[in-house]
Amino acid sequence: MIEIIILVALAFLFGSILIFLNACLNPLDKERDEVLKRLPGYNCGACGFGSCAGMVEAILKDKEAYLKCRPMRKEAKEEMKEYLENKKK
Repeated sequence: MIEIIILVALAFLFGSILIFLNACLNPLDKERDEVLKRLPGYNCGACGFGSCAGMVEAILKDKEAYLKCRPMRKEAKEEMKEYLENKKK
């Protein structure tokens, strides 16, 4: 029984280490998540990129790509613009 508890504890420890290392070594994932949460999330494809995830990839390459998002409201576009400008600094 103690062996099972030790194995579970080790699995939890190693899993926690992997999650921490992933978060530290992949800052681009954080940036993708930040940009994605500022998009409307309709996945309509009206922008020409097929989904909001495709739009995120386009935004990471071209900072003005968010302007192609048709369902995004003016306030959200202003927030996205502000985020992208502050991210450069």
